Amino acid sequence: MSGTDTREETIRLAMECMALQHGERPEVQWLKEKYQEFMRREGIGGKEEADKCIYRRMYGKEPVKQQDILKIRYWRTGRHLPVNHGQCISFGRALGLDGADLRYLLQGYYDGCDEIYQEESPDMQSVYWKRRNAMQRLADGYLRKMPQARLEQMNITRSTLEHSIRHLYYTDALSYIYRGMSEWYLTSHITSMNYDSELGRNMKLLGVIPRKTMIRHLVILGMPGLNLERLNRLLRNFGYLELQEQHTMRSGERLDWLLIRLFAKYEAFRKEHTAQECSLWMQKKCSLLDACFAAEGRNHLRFMYFKSLKE
Repeated sequence: MSGTDTREETIRLAMECMALQHGERPEVQWLKEKYQEFMRREGIGGKEEADKCIYRRMYGKEPVKQQDILKIRYWRTGRHLPVNHGQCISFGRALGLDGADLRYLLQGYYDGCDEIYQEESPDMQSVYWKRRNAMQRLADGYLRKMPQARLEQMNITRSTLEHSIRHLYYTDALSYIYRGMSEWYLTSHITSMNYDSELGRNMKLLGVIPRKTMIRHLVILGMPGLNLERLNRLLRNFGYLELQEQHTMRSGERLDWLLIRLFAKYEAFRKEHTAQECSLWMQKKCSLLDACFAAEGRNHLRFMYFKSLKE
């Protein structure tokens, strides 16, 4: 696969990705199989009774209204998803899922992380701190490889580097969306202020961090030395599903399919180009893909975009 693909080939890749969204999510098909296993195991003959059983296990009481069990049906058929991570876990446990199956419910069907941290763990040997320290190493590596010329352009010294990560990250993110930023955007740190608290929480791994958001973090912090193998290893270590050919987002889009092909092209390009050329290549490709998805109103596929960029 050539790393020198044209603009037209990149646009075609975006169009192919958008065309793949059809039919039932594979993750919902998997869940339906688990639901059938649950019915057989419990000796339940009808789906309405099975939904009532799941409701009772989740809430410890009998369903009163039809809407009580309707949401169970919506979850198992993929029409809607549980409103939060805790509800998804409760739903999975009511189905009798544990271990790898419960993890796949969270990472595959729910397209999220296997754990959500609301506060820093007091146990420094916990999974939380292993992941938190891994994120810190990524951030440190990102700052170490920052070109001196860029720091001078943005009026950042090495002594203030760590405090400037928000603006460096923000302007990097802009380069994956928009080409040709103004000098004012680069040097005026106030432009990135709106992203300060969110990035801070994300770097501490606190609260809900969608898988697509984590992928963006890994791309920005990991380039230009990022490849598909390392991206998958990082996703796994942070508690997310690795990129899989058939995986779909909650809304049914095939972002994984796109990223697998994008990184295959990138790895081919890397073999004969400098680190600076590689970073520029990825920025250009992501910017073009983002423009294609934005033009078609397919915002779920805009994996390098986030709300603060337009503010």
